[in-house]
Amino acid sequence: MIKLIPFTRDHFSYLKYWLNDTSPAFLMKWGGVTFQFPLTDEQLHSYITNVNEKNNEAFLFTVIKKNSCRPIGHVALRKIDHIHHSARIGKLLIGEEQDKKQGFTPIILDQILHFAFETLQLHRISLGVFETNPHAHKIYRRYGFKDEGFFRDFRLVDSEYWGMYEMSLLQDEWQQKQVNCSFE
Repeated sequence: MIKLIPFTRDHFSYLKYWLNDTSPAFLMKWGGVTFQFPLTDEQLHSYITNVNEKNNEAFLFTVIKKNSCRPIGHVALRKIDHIHHSARIGKLLIGEEQDKKQGFTPIILDQILHFAFETLQLHRISLGVFETNPHAHKIYRRYGFKDEGFFRDFRLVDSEYWGMYEMSLLQDEWQQKQVNCSFE
């Protein structure tokens, strides 16, 4: 159904198209403080520096539909700590409107977590999700991520403070979910 391929310069135009037609607030919700609106090639060049190699601290992926090879989204595994076997998932995006609400997020999560836990042999994966994105928070909780805390007034966006949930999933929790094969 979908496949994760390395994010390269060839994919810059997709990410800019998907994000520059939104707003600074949406870019913050998706990318945190990594980017400034509007998204530019210069920002993306910096983003892909030292990524997608075994001992780097980040793997960035474009999500494509297998049957058409059409890019539909993006996801990142960053802040990889090879000593403590941990990393953060971020920047998960379904870019095309026609692909939203099609159930791709759990599939993307499954593939990025398989890569993190099985290929990289990590132990703990964390993520942050703003309180302004309750749909994503619900998906992560249903997928097995646990709330670890809540950062009040974490970012100031459009004259409004946003809180952020910090969440994590451990390798054995993910493996148990694979045994149960249930996404409920």
